[in-house]
Amino acid sequence: MAATRDRAGDLCLRGLSTVKAIAADAEALGLSDPPIFLQADGFDSPTFDQVVDDDALRLTSRQLFLDGYYALAVEEAYKCLNNIVKDLTGLSELDGVPLMQRAFSPKNPVLRLNNLRTQSEKDQQRGYMDMFGAVMTGIRNPRAHEHRYLDDPETALELLGLANHLVRIARSAASRSSSQASA
Repeated sequence: MAATRDRAGDLCLRGLSTVKAIAADAEALGLSDPPIFLQADGFDSPTFDQVVDDDALRLTSRQLFLDGYYALAVEEAYKCLNNIVKDLTGLSELDGVPLMQRAFSPKNPVLRLNNLRTQSEKDQQRGYMDMFGAVMTGIRNPRAHEHRYLDDPETALELLGLANHLVRIARSAASRSSSQASA
């Protein structure tokens, strides 16, 4: 299995080199805008910074990602997401799925995504509650508990983008919840 991963990684790097060469040729011919270049060993910092724009997530995961520690960057980003939700809610005694279920509960949410009046609004609240819980179980936990868990750079960047989206949703819900509490 490790040999298969190594071959897949080699193919990925060769593919990235080919894409970079084609993009440079297209730019030289005036056929495209300047590309966001991919480095031979992964994505460069401008690419990372376009995907991850939350300061806390950047501080937590950027250097790990750029140094090629993809799974660790993802793990740290999702631990950061967990801690952001704790900080926004004050639910410091909870963690992971129980934290997310309490924070985003459709019945009495600490972090309210919307007015919870229509079925669609209730569905959205429940769906995000499920998503927040699912990323703790399916993304954070395997990387935190499995020895030598590996991610390729593309998967890691996609997962970091999802973490960034969820952090933005949580921060937006906190703003909404606090403005409704003071009204």
